[in-house]
Amino acid sequence: MPRVLVNMPTQHAGRPSGVALVAFRVIAGLVERGSVSVVLRSPWTRAQLPAAIRDRIEVVTVARPRIMLLDVLRQAVTVPRLCRSLNIDVVLNADPYGAAFGGRARVSVVHDLYFRTMPERTRSREARTTDPIFRLVLGNSARVIAVSETTRADLGRHYPFLRDRTRTVPSAAMLDPAATDPTFAVPEGPFVLAVGNALYNKNFATLARAVAALARPGIGVVHVGEDPDEAIAAALGDAPVRLTRLSRIGEGQLAELYRRALCLCVPSFAEGFCLPVLEAQTLGCPVLCSDRSATPEIAGAGALTFDPADAASLTACLSRLIDEPGLRASLIARGYENARRYDWAETARRYETLLLDALRDAAREHPAREVPHAHPAP
Repeated sequence: MPRVLVNMPTQHAGRPSGVALVAFRVIAGLVERGSVSVVLRSPWTRAQLPAAIRDRIEVVTVARPRIMLLDVLRQAVTVPRLCRSLNIDVVLNADPYGAAFGGRARVSVVHDLYFRTMPERTRSREARTTDPIFRLVLGNSARVIAVSETTRADLGRHYPFLRDRTRTVPSAAMLDPAATDPTFAVPEGPFVLAVGNALYNKNFATLARAVAALARPGIGVVHVGEDPDEAIAAALGDAPVRLTRLSRIGEGQLAELYRRALCLCVPSFAEGFCLPVLEAQTLGCPVLCSDRSATPEIAGAGALTFDPADAASLTACLSRLIDEPGLRASLIARGYENARRYDWAETARRYETLLLDALRDAAREHPAREVPHAHPAP
């Protein structure tokens, strides 16, 4: 049975980021399929891992690096050594900040290219270090997995030498649709829900301005995530809009928010995939999302789209959702249908296929050598 090293050194231990959650779901799916064995190399300890994979894989715990470029160079030496000691066949880098060498082949996952697609918001030092990392790690990968067609197109545009080896494998909703928390006090009144840390690409200030311009008494904003710069509050200004901030809440609490929200709003300038769209659709929450980047691709027909640079465009969508009879029910129905297009079992199958394809290619490129003085077969 081929042995796969899932390499994920960049993620904080015990803090389930999107990259980590996707990796854990993929690992669970690969283990369930039973065609490969998995070793996880990451800062996570066995005790911190999800129960679904905790006792079904081997675990190598490493410290999270402080300087990514130096660690990628270090991995070029340490990961091949680890692969030899553990008899690893193929390395699956959970993101591009992984191993350029090691195993018989490597497959790497790309979640976004913000440093390329949003260069005006990327520090010059970050761009100078990220680009060589992508070129080194992805250039030495037999297969590259993009999480959306949008991300695949971005890769092809900025790194044309990767086009022939890049495949799109989407994720799926992670939130259990049956999750609930009857003790959770859901904010009162109708509210627009925003999910994610308030980074520049999320563009939550436009959401705040649009809700303020809506001028509908009682409609508030609930933000799940971190907002250290108070971007949402600053954009609301003195508008009489109720703002509720929540962070690090449980699955049941988030599910309750989706069920009770007027809608989920995703005003992002750029997204590599955007899991909250599928979570909302799975739980019957209407979606309003940006018409840019990957959000319209992922949302499909189950969303109203708007120009994220134009708050008035979003205000108009909110007004339609409130005023047009039947629109909310239609969005919910189309959302359920769209979410069914994404399935973790299918995601795992496609990962498995690409991993095994990479191994077959490596076998063809490096066939077993004949031993010069071996005795001939009888």
